[in-house]
Parts: sequence; C-alpha cells; structure tokens
Amino acid sequence: MAMKNCYLLLTALLLFSTSLSAQFMDDMEYPNGPPYGEWWVPAPIIEGGMGTIPGDGVTEAILNLGNRIFDVWGLEFWMYIPSNKEAYWNLQGAVPVTGGEWIVGNVFFNQDLISPGVGIIDDTALGAVNFNFPHDQWFRVVMNWDISLGISLATWQFNVDGVDVIPFGSPFTNEDEIPPTSLGGVNFYSISLDHELYLDDFIYIGDFIETEPNPIPVTDDMESYTEGEPIFEGWWGTWGGCDILECTLVSTSAQARSGNLSGLVDGNGLSNPDLNLGNKTSGEWALEFYIYIPENKEAYFNLQGQIPVSSGEWIVGNIFFNENLTNPGIGHFDNSALGHVEFNFPHGEWFSFIMNVDLTNGMEDATWQVIINNEIVLPVGTPFTNNDGDIPTSLGGISFFANTNNNELYLDDFNYIEGVILGINDVSDLNFSIYPNPTINSINISTTESIEKINIYSIHGILVKETTNNKTIDVSNLSSGLYFIEITSGKRKSVQKLIKN
Repeated sequence: MAMKNCYLLLTALLLFSTSLSAQFMDDMEYPNGPPYGEWWVPAPIIEGGMGTIPGDGVTEAILNLGNRIFDVWGLEFWMYIPSNKEAYWNLQGAVPVTGGEWIVGNVFFNQDLISPGVGIIDDTALGAVNFNFPHDQWFRVVMNWDISLGISLATWQFNVDGVDVIPFGSPFTNEDEIPPTSLGGVNFYSISLDHELYLDDFIYIGDFIETEPNPIPVTDDMESYTEGEPIFEGWWGTWGGCDILECTLVSTSAQARSGNLSGLVDGNGLSNPDLNLGNKTSGEWALEFYIYIPENKEAYFNLQGQIPVSSGEWIVGNIFFNENLTNPGIGHFDNSALGHVEFNFPHGEWFSFIMNVDLTNGMEDATWQVIINNEIVLPVGTPFTNNDGDIPTSLGGISFFANTNNNELYLDDFNYIEGVILGINDVSDLNFSIYPNPTINSINISTTESIEKINIYSIHGILVKETTNNKTIDVSNLSSGLYFIEITSGKRKSVQKLIKN
C-alpha cells in the first residue's frame, strides 16, 4: 500500500553510501543542527534533545540500517505519542528509497485516532497483528533480525513495551511470503495533521538485543545461578555482546556474602561483564552491592554512559582497588568531578559499595554520591561528570573488567532501586549553606555541625583552597568561574556549587 508520493522529491537527498558502521547509538543530542549522523536521511527535526516527526503531513526521516543481507542485527529505540495523536512508520527493503519497498506493510499507532493505545502492523507473515502501547509516556521498541542464512530465509522479532508483537523466529516477509531485497531502513513519516511522534535513544548493533525490560527494583543475591556457569541473563551482559565463558561473570561458591554463591570476575584478562542500569536520564537511582577482594589481589570497574557498550563512554574514568598490587587496602577514582579521589577498603572481607545518582534535573545537572565500606567517598551533590565536566549520555551501567592477571573480584547481594540507599549505619550527609553565592571576595558558612575541613575545588577537580575556618572564607584570590565547596565533619561530607564573580 503506497502511503505517499513524495519519494521522487527525496531521491536527491538520499543518494549517499549505505556502508554504515556495524553499530551506532544516537541519543538525539544535536545542539548544532544538521547533519545528524550518517544513518539519518534526511535528518529529523530536533527539539529538546529528541527527534520529532510533527503533524504536518510532510516530514519524514529515514533511518538507514545498511541494506543488510546477512548476519544478525538488533535495533532499539524509544517512542512517545501524546494522547489524541497518532504515529506511523514502515520498514523499507532498500535505502536510498525510490519507489518504496514496504517489507511488512505499515506500522500504525492509534490509526486515524480511532484506536487509542492500540497499534497495528498490517502485512506481516502472520497477517495483520494488533498490539498495545501507552500514550503520554515513553515506551521501548525492539526489533531483532536473523539474516545468518541469507535474506530469503531471514526471520525477525518485533517487541513493543516489553511484549512480543511478532515472536522471535517469524519469517521476515509479508503475508504473501515475499522476502525483501534487504534490511534497508525505517521510514518515519508524518502521515496526517494529527501525527505527533517523538523519538530518542537509538541503539543498532550486530547482535540480538534483549527484549525483557530491565526490572526495577532489582535484587540479586546470586543464588539463582548454577555454579561454574556464566551469568548472562536479565540485567547482566558483556562488553560488545561477547558470549564466550571467559567474558562473563561466573557463579562460584569460593566466596559468598549470603547464601552459597557469588559472582566472580577472575584474573584471565578477558572477563568483562556489564551490569545494565537501564540508560537512565531522569529520576533518582540507587545501587548497592558487596565486594570481596582477597589479599594480594586487585580489582577494577568503571561506569558506562550507555548500555550495550560499543567503544565505551567512561563517565568518571576508572575505579581501581589496589592498582597493580602497589596499594593494598587503597582504591581510587581517577577522573571524578573532584579529580583523583582515594578511599580505603578491606582485603579478605566483604564490604559495601553504594552509589546514589540524582538525575531529577536531567543529565546536565546530575549529581551523585558514593559510599564505600560505610565511608563517604564522593559526597552528596558531587557532579556526575569527569573532572573536565563532560556530561554522560545516561546512567548506563557498570563494566567489571579483569584488567590484569592479578584481578580477583567477587560480587554479591545487588540491590538497584528507584530512590536513595543509605549506608549500613545510616550515614547522613552534612547540611550547610553558603552565602553570598555568587560572591566576589568572601563566603560565609552556615551550619549547626562541627566542621573539620573545608576544601574548594575547581571545575576540573583541582584543590584550590583548603581551610578549617568554618565561618568566613576569603576567596578573593580565585579566578571568576564555577567551583565546588566540600565540607567534612567526621564521616560526613557534602558538596555545593560556588560561583565566584
């Protein structure tokens, strides 16, 4: 069914190479306008960090999936459709698009405004298939294709909001069993004046994408796995989708904080399990888990801004424990907003790692806190950036990596919730205020607590002033700009922004 006749007008815009990279990620953050990446032709209209296909009956954006005729491929993206609006897109068998090759017909959402919350894909191998979707909230779409036996025998899966619409292994044809030329692309088109579709957070990889939604809250005591077997399910994956035993977290009874089992990242130099935290960009999120590192061993992990991981996006650099076996009981963050930050941890016993991430004001103003073994390492209010102030794409996940043969890290009792987790002894944060802020010459500290130390850091994490004066601090010698002021009282710390005019 031909949905429009504007393809001739677009042909000139679509003449470009389809030799896409094997994978891409796109969070739609394009502050400088077009072009928007080699996979979009023409580029979508951008408003507020999302791709928008408005209700003008003209706008379309084609997502180039590379005219694939072999291998396996996975595509994930997020959609938002307001109440009393409809949306539409289709899969094309070849890009650039000329006359159009609809692979499985059309994909409608609330077609003609007569079916709120109901969609239809109208010409699949299974015929016309209805599905449900939510209005006024973001929902996830996942498509997986298996073209390993060639395009004529290709199968696929179509999942909307965590529910299979087309089950895995269904023929990738229309109802007449006609195979497409290739997996060409996705054509998002403004089908009517009532069309309003927002798009965000695209992931396209040369692998299958898990369709089960990342459950929140998550509690994992590692007891549901088989000893010696790789843990590769639910919220656990591996860097780049590696599925060999050496890449994964392995269940073991060698150590356990609770029950009989824990997860092991051993010293083989290959193990690289990823903990999927859901690519969060809003809300408050808290993760707690327990770590065991034997004597004369080291450990390492990092925070990633996007899951699945491709080339890697280190949010705060690296987190080392006894790096190169030269600092027993000492760990450090090497690139936090406060620069290089050291902490203590015990060898030969279980200890807690807690992080609370506040994304309520969006990624640009995200902050976080880290508590290790009941000691505040990064206090509440610490910017969720590196020491250059780089803003991550999202709270993606944690990559645990056996970076040397001396790595031996046991993990147990994970708890991931929407909210805040306190330390095991209810470690609270120091409350204080500073004024005036902004300031020119000095600041005053207001708190009912006994202050032991005050540190002022530059935006790059460099310590520029240290004092124990808890009333008035002279900052007249500081250059104009943004700083972070950290106050310590016993085990409690807190950070606030300071603007120096």
